[in-house]
Amino acid sequence: MALEPLPEGGVVVRVEGELDLATSRKLEEALETAGTDDRVIIDLTGCTFLDSSALRVLIASARARDNAEGSIELVTRDPGILRVLEIAALDTMLPVHESLESAL
Repeated sequence: MALEPLPEGGVVVRVEGELDLATSRKLEEALETAGTDDRVIIDLTGCTFLDSSALRVLIASARARDNAEGSIELVTRDPGILRVLEIAALDTMLPVHESLESAL
């Protein structure tokens, strides 16, 4: 995971490779570092796989930010990742953008 600050505040969390049981904790730590009051854009364009442990982290973070002033947005075009988000109804909880530019 790589964290990049946004000029107007908040961060972009870039995910590369698989997001599964072995790597979900790193995403959780990155989101904790960002804080719940910030805007966070999770860039999944480099993500090749997403499992239920990653969904758990995303859902928990979305709920935490609902109770605060922050937000989470996702970026992906991958049909497989989009399908997982759709099945879990995460696409109804969080905005999903096709590119980082459209998220900004």
